[in-house]
Amino acid sequence: MFQKARETAYLESTSVLVLVLRWWKPLLIVTLVAALASLIFSGPAFITPKFQSTVVFFPAATNSISKAILESSGAENQDILAFGAEKQAEQMLQILKSDEIRNLIVQKYDLNNHYGIDPNKEFPQTRLIEEFRNNVTFSRTEFMSLRIDVLDQDPVMAAAIANDIYSLLDTMKSRIQQGRANSALLIAEQTYQEKLNVIQQKEDSLTKLRRNGVMDFSNQSTIWSEEYAHAFSTHTNEVAALNVLNRYLKESDTTVINTKARIEGADARMKQLQTQLDRMASFGGASVSLNEELTLDRKELSMLKEQYNRLKIDAQQNLSHTFIVNKAEPSEKKAYPTRWLIVLITSIGSFFLAFTVLLIRSRLKEI
Repeated sequence: MFQKARETAYLESTSVLVLVLRWWKPLLIVTLVAALASLIFSGPAFITPKFQSTVVFFPAATNSISKAILESSGAENQDILAFGAEKQAEQMLQILKSDEIRNLIVQKYDLNNHYGIDPNKEFPQTRLIEEFRNNVTFSRTEFMSLRIDVLDQDPVMAAAIANDIYSLLDTMKSRIQQGRANSALLIAEQTYQEKLNVIQQKEDSLTKLRRNGVMDFSNQSTIWSEEYAHAFSTHTNEVAALNVLNRYLKESDTTVINTKARIEGADARMKQLQTQLDRMASFGGASVSLNEELTLDRKELSMLKEQYNRLKIDAQQNLSHTFIVNKAEPSEKKAYPTRWLIVLITSIGSFFLAFTVLLIRSRLKEI
């Protein structure tokens, strides 16, 4: 059975070869006519030749310039000179395909008229978008770079469109990021000012406490307590001494008079210190609380100031988001259509079509 199948396949291949040798002249004529026709109809008279211009660039890895400049973590995604990876390439591809870039290019180069699109016919905008997509393509290379390819019948216009799309990409990404940075900068500025106002209010409150004698609660309370204890001890000792002196000396004696004076002095000092201690008891808690809060507020203010400065850098920076490899130049040689490929495909297709017709005709005769 296997041998029979092999014989059948051999006979079929032999019959095909015989058929080709038998009808080689018609097949050759059909192939040559198809090749000549494709050569003629692929010429400039029938298909407008187009020239291709290409821009090649790498996306930058860094989005925040302030992080790359001010931070020293050494992370690759914060290196201002690092090339972007897949994530950055995909982001830029999305921006390149945006309607805004397409509309700006259409408006600048009047592509409706350039592509010969009649606005009075049906779906002019759809036909314009399809024509634009056919002539302008964006792709990612195997090396993670991006390509902008533009086809146009005018090589100078093709190069100009490609370079303008590249410029618009950088401008658009900067505008998007700076818009967000400006909004964040405004919030940071308002927060910073609010914190500054809070600190000023608390410092005003501390100023009022200082006017009431509360300068440094901890040190003042310690010193005054020690002085009060000393005055109390002096008062107690002198009272005890006076009691002894009254037994042996007259009231007019100088020693008794001096002792009484020291007692009055100690008593006056105790009353004065008691007044100070009462004032510290009234305002000391508020002073301690305000000083602790001010310490925390000043730390927060310093962090807010640093954040504000970073956002200011991001909002005002004008650094390119790409690394250009090749700018578009007017091409000297057309890229479309590829005439030799059209001729080759048409010739091969015509040969096999003619051969199929002859094969079917031969089979019908056998039947």
